Amino acid sequence: MRAMRRRLFVMSFALALAACAHRGPGPEAGASGEAGAPHASLADEQRRLAELFRGTPVVFAMQKDGSLKVSVPLRYAFDRGRHAVKPPLGAVLERVAKSQRREPTRVLVTAPTDPGSKQLLLATERASSARDFMVAHGVAPTRFSIAASGGGDVVIVVAEAPH
Repeated sequence: MRAMRRRLFVMSFALALAACAHRGPGPEAGASGEAGAPHASLADEQRRLAELFRGTPVVFAMQKDGSLKVSVPLRYAFDRGRHAVKPPLGAVLERVAKSQRREPTRVLVTAPTDPGSKQLLLATERASSARDFMVAHGVAPTRFSIAASGGGDVVIVVAEAPH
């Protein structure tokens, strides 16, 4: 019974994220970084993305330094022992990439290894996969840094680029 509820939750979460990834432009289009749209602050993006992903375990939080931190639980990001981006993480990365395509920001992607594992190479491959996904969705590769972590969530930190 517990396993069935868990599967139902995971399926519902994946469907909600997929729906978020395929929503057309709405009133928030001006904050998306599209050509001709007014510049949106990272705080505006945080509010918009948090609203878009409300009801999911994805967390969008502003940091004291003014950067936007996005946290996605590992179980929705990668399969155990794998570095291919799962659809729920892909939905988040697609939306963040869309909002940051033309913005003057820097992006740090940190990905964990599996719980109890010390395979930092896997964590580095996961961070690279998340970066490559965002590059494929229009973010310049020169704007990224990647890092491995020993555990926890997949974290994307977007910060204003130095002038």
